[in-house]
This record gives sequence, structure tokens and C-alpha cells, in this order.
Amino acid sequence: MTITRGALLAGIAAMAIPAAVHAQTDGASPDAEPSVLASPAEETTGFRPIIVTAQRREESLQDVPLAISAFDSERIAESGFNDVEDLSSTVPNLNISALWGTSNPKIFMRGIGNNNFNQTAESKVAVYLDQVYLSAPSGQLFQMYDLDRIEVLRGPQGTLYGKNATGGAISVYSRLPDGDLEGYVRAGYGNYDAFDVEGAVSVPLGDTLSARFAGTYQRRDGYLTDLGTGRQVNDVDQWAARAIFRWQPTSDIDIRLNIHGGGSDSTHNNSAHRGIFDPVQLAGGAFVKLPSSAIIAGQGVDLLGYQDPNPDPYVNTYERGTFADIDLIGVSLVGDFTFGRGFTLTSVTGFERSERHVLQEGNGAPSTIFTIDWGPSEFETISQELRLSSPAEDRFSWLIGVFAYHERGEVNNFYNLADVSFALGGLEAFDQFYVQETDTYAAFAQAEFDITERLSLTIGGRINYEERNLDHRSFGTDANRMSLLPGPLFDIALEEGWTEWSGRAALSYEFTEDVMAFVSVNRGFTSGGFNTGAFNDPVGALEIYDPEIVVSYEAGLRTTLLDRRVQFNATAFLYDYSDLQVFTFTAGGLQFIENASDARISGLEFELQALVTDNFEVGGSLGLLDSEYRNFTRQVGGVVEDLSGNRLTGAPNTQFNLYGRYTVPTDIGDFTLRGDFTYTGNRFYDERQLRELSSEGATTNLDMRFSWTSIDERVELAVWAKNLTDEVNIIDVVEVGLFGYQNVWYNTPRTYGLTLGYRF
Repeated sequence: MTITRGALLAGIAAMAIPAAVHAQTDGASPDAEPSVLASPAEETTGFRPIIVTAQRREESLQDVPLAISAFDSERIAESGFNDVEDLSSTVPNLNISALWGTSNPKIFMRGIGNNNFNQTAESKVAVYLDQVYLSAPSGQLFQMYDLDRIEVLRGPQGTLYGKNATGGAISVYSRLPDGDLEGYVRAGYGNYDAFDVEGAVSVPLGDTLSARFAGTYQRRDGYLTDLGTGRQVNDVDQWAARAIFRWQPTSDIDIRLNIHGGGSDSTHNNSAHRGIFDPVQLAGGAFVKLPSSAIIAGQGVDLLGYQDPNPDPYVNTYERGTFADIDLIGVSLVGDFTFGRGFTLTSVTGFERSERHVLQEGNGAPSTIFTIDWGPSEFETISQELRLSSPAEDRFSWLIGVFAYHERGEVNNFYNLADVSFALGGLEAFDQFYVQETDTYAAFAQAEFDITERLSLTIGGRINYEERNLDHRSFGTDANRMSLLPGPLFDIALEEGWTEWSGRAALSYEFTEDVMAFVSVNRGFTSGGFNTGAFNDPVGALEIYDPEIVVSYEAGLRTTLLDRRVQFNATAFLYDYSDLQVFTFTAGGLQFIENASDARISGLEFELQALVTDNFEVGGSLGLLDSEYRNFTRQVGGVVEDLSGNRLTGAPNTQFNLYGRYTVPTDIGDFTLRGDFTYTGNRFYDERQLRELSSEGATTNLDMRFSWTSIDERVELAVWAKNLTDEVNIIDVVEVGLFGYQNVWYNTPRTYGLTLGYRF
């Protein structure tokens, strides 16, 4: 599918039709109070606005001139969101896979993401918890409990959210105590002996001080059988807890202290093994890669001649057990101070610490071609942001701020390749050590001017300076970590700094109080860095990649129609990318990041919610993408490889979600049935656009939930199923061509269970 400029203009014109129609009538004034979707029993029969802070001030979701999706606490609980990965089923052009469990999620938005799996990998979609940036990937899947809302901002968000937000930003907001005694507890049980419990309580501690304590625990047996150890792997065993203390001595002061932590102790998310060499040719001493169809059919072997005998993707054989241990702790202090006639000073202070230790079965076979001991690694970040904003109701409103950030990461990885030492000059393993430090300083400002009562101009910018230094050593060893060389394979020290800017300019026009259109231009960047994945490559370890830049052009429409019973939003966008960072795993077994290409991405997004009746709600989203690398050539074995025109990694052409929710009120409570269906087009997991390195076609998923809520809304009983039709989908593939195999990761099979909750 190709989205041309003409198609984009047609899409923009189509978006304008509801505005033109609705402009003939007067829309009702939106309810200004923070609220959630109305239930049938409430006085209003339409949707109430969700209040968001995407632009660092409170606004109704439908009034924000951005491509944004938001979910309140009711929608989060009803959809069964357990972590950030679950957002993929709802947000257009968002794909998140946790192929390595909680240790390293891969987030792609509008075709922009990062498939680098090393500890220093930073997502190109920024993730925030209560306004604090979470840089460590291992901490991004622990926050989905006891939430007030989730905001997903699509497109570059560099002005207000800084570096590494070229794809967008995901902001998670915890429930806050409000001075009342209230809470809930919820527990569930499901197949694979799954058990989970979640609860929270708000406690008043005085006239001006209150606290909220929340926690969750999840446990589930593995769904993949390891014939080598007899264990069930890919299990879940994790916990998270949070304590928020809120002090409100006056109506102008609001200070929140957030102490949170979490941990995971499970097996690593193991992959299936797939050989790529022709077994007949290999027997004759020739290393010949099979055609795609033969590789997918499981006819290939690896360098040692191994072929996986199990056609079942959830049955495999490994040479040893694996583990994934993660420990997290964080503290944040957020204060809002209002003075004068409505000026607000906001301070956001954050500290995050993550420890990660993962043993990965690198090749998914009963051999030691590749076993990786990732860690132990420790990352600590300290951040401080100060913002000053003018009164929001002014015709000219503004926000200015400064930001400082420091991160230190210490990593020790061990790569064991003992069974293929003959291909490594006698070396059996590599012991890698590095320490990386990052310092970031930024200043930013954004202003909004109401040119007329209906037309507004928003303009903002951010200047960012970042400095990184790296102390990186690697040793050639045997399988017992004894050095086989007189010194290190390499011992290097690198230091680099970059100054980059982000910016945004937007015009928004209100046709009525319920119909708004906007156009915008945004510039964002992803920070540069070092090739810490080059554990066995002295030349590659010296390479430094620069920031990548994206300029986005957007046009959008946000509407609330038919007495607020229908919400329809649409966005068209065009991205121009330069110095695109591409992570490559070469045929020679080397991994590195390079500024390899320019790129062009265009797309359309549609979101719809409709109350067909007071008890029947339907909706969905549609994302269309057209992406391609430009000017992308490289040398492989002396041959020039031209990848220009190939689709970007992780970017499907089509993705849509449909949901329906039907409620039957009775004298004993409400019975509700909800279904969510997601379709995602074919995705390539490598820039070469090879079928064997793809999802091998479109993937689908169906989730269902049936619940009963008591008449006083205190008790809820629900039965649910995820992946109801038990689809088998490939969520990622990595090829190690030198050793003749691919790692193939599959989705979680059907899960189902029962949940009981009580509110007080």
C-alpha cells in the first residue's frame, strides 16, 4: 500500500466533512470538570470529557491540538491492561512487544522505534511515570496498576518531553489520594496456574495530609515446554508497590511524594530455533542459505547441523535453564505552587534505579552456539524539571521550563560461544564490561495565542545539550571466563556531546465548541550514542552514531457529535527523517548502530467511539502507514546492498482495532459483555525486508470479558479471555547469519480466568 500526497489531501478533506456538517448546529458546552465516561445510570447520556495534561496544563482531551489517545481508570480496568504492551490493542499505529518479558520491551509508534536489545538501548517513544522520564527499558512494564489515566501522544513531542520522543510519548499517571478513606482489592485466577492480586487504599492523615498505598502481584506458569530441562518456561513472577503522600496545606499548594518499586523473578522469554543453512550443502562444507519458504518450513540447519525437531512453536529444547531477574526502586517529588492571579510553578524531581540480570538461551537449541549472561547491570538516573506557566484562561498563555538529567549505567555481559570456537580463532567467549554516563541539560518554552475567539496559534521550542562518556572493555576468554589473550580484546574510552533543538508550531480552529481542527509542524530528535553491543568488534566499538532528526507535518480533526454520543478523531501526517539510526546484526555476527539512511513516513489515523444506545457502546481505531528507507546503501562482503525503498522495521501498513461493550441493567446489578479485536498487517523485523524475518503475514487477536457489577458498584465478578481464538503469531525474529540460525519469538497463547473485586 502506498499513501500518496493526493491520498493525504483526500484524507484531510474527509476529516473536514464532519466539521462542516456539525458547524450548522450549536454544540453543547463541554463539562469542564474532570470526569470519565458516563455510565448509563448517570444524568448525561453522552461521553463526558477526560481531562489530560498532555501540554503540561489541564485540558479536555477533545480540546488538545495533538494526535492523542487517553484512557481513564474505568477503561484501563475494563480492558484488562496489565502493562504498557496492552496498549497495542487500542492505539492506532502503536506496536509494543515484550519478546524478552519485562526486561526490554520494544515500542514502535508510526513506524518509529528501536530494535536494539542492549542495556543502553533507549526507546524512541518516551515513557513517563507521574511526569518522570523512565529511560531504562526494564522499568517500563511495571506501572500498570491503580492508575488515574494513560495518555498516548503520537508524533514528535520534543518541545515538552525532550529527547528520545521522536515517535511520541506514553505518560502513565497514578491514582492520587484525595483526603477520603477508600480503596479496593481485586484477585484473579486463570489457566497456567495464573494468580494475580491488586489493591489500593487512600487514607487521610490529617486535614492537609493524605496517603495512598497500592500494590500488585502476578504469577503464572510458563506456556513453553523445555524438553531439555523438563521445565515450563516463559513464566511470570513479578510484583510492584507504590506509596504516595500528598500534602495540600492550602488550595494553592499541592505536593506529592511517590515511592515505588518492583521486581521480577522468572525464566527468560525463550525463543524457538530455526536453521537457515542447506543441510546437503553444509554436509559438503558449503554454507548456503536456503530460500525463504524452506527456512519458514523448518528445513534448514545451523552451523552445527542442528534442526529443531519440534514443529510446535511452544515446545523446544535448550541446554540449560534461564532466568530474568529485575529489581526497581524509584522516588519522585512533584510540587505545584499557584500564586498571583493564577501563575503556577511546578517542580518535578525524580530518582530511578534498576538492576537487571538475564541469562538468555541465545540460539534456542541444545548447544552453546550463543548463550548470553546479560548482567548484572545497574542503572541510576536523577532528573529535575522546573516549569512556570501563566493562567490558562489568558488570551496569551505561556509555559517556560528547564530540565537536567544524569544517568550512570554499569554493565557486565558474558557471551558464551564455546561450541563454535573453531569459527572464532579458538576463543570460546567474550567478557564485556562498560560504564556509561549521560548528562542532559535543556531549556524549553511554549506559548499559545488566541488570534480570534476560534483561531489559536501554538509555538514552542527546546534547546538540548547532551554529553556522554563510555569506558568500554572486552576480553576473549574460555567458557569459564579465563582470559585467552595477553590483554583485553579492546579497552577504549569515548566521549561525545551534541546540541540539538526541537520545536512545534500549530494552528487550531474551533468550528464549534465540539469540533476542532489543527495543523502543525514538529521537529524532534533521538540522541546519539555508542555501540555498546559491539562486544567482539574493536572497530565497531569505536563507532559513534549521531542524533537522528524527524520533521513532522500533521493535520487533525477532533469532534464530539450528536449530543456528545459520538467522538470521532482523525489525523494525517507526513514525516521527513534524516540520519536515521539503524541497528544491524550482520551476517558476520557483529551488531552496531549507524546513521544509515533518510526515511519518509506518511499515514492516516482514525478513532471512533459511539453510544448507539445508553447501554451499547462501540468503537475502534484505524492506522494506515506508508514507510520507506531512502538513500540507504551499505557494503556486505564487498557487495553494495541497496535497501532504499524497503519498508521500515516494525512498521505495518495497516492496523485496526474494533471493540463493543453491551450492558444489561438488572435489579441485582449490571451485566456487561466486552470484546476487543485487533488486526495488524505484516511487519518486517529487519531492514532487508525478507519474508523469513517478518511476522509472515497479518496477525489478529481477540479478547473478551463478561462481568457483573453489584447495584451499589462495590462488587465485581468477571470472566475473561485473551487471545480467545488461540492465534499463533510471530512477534519478532533475529537472524545470526554467521552461525546459521534465527531466533523466533511467538505471542502468548490463549489465557483465561476469573477475577473478583471489591471496592470500599
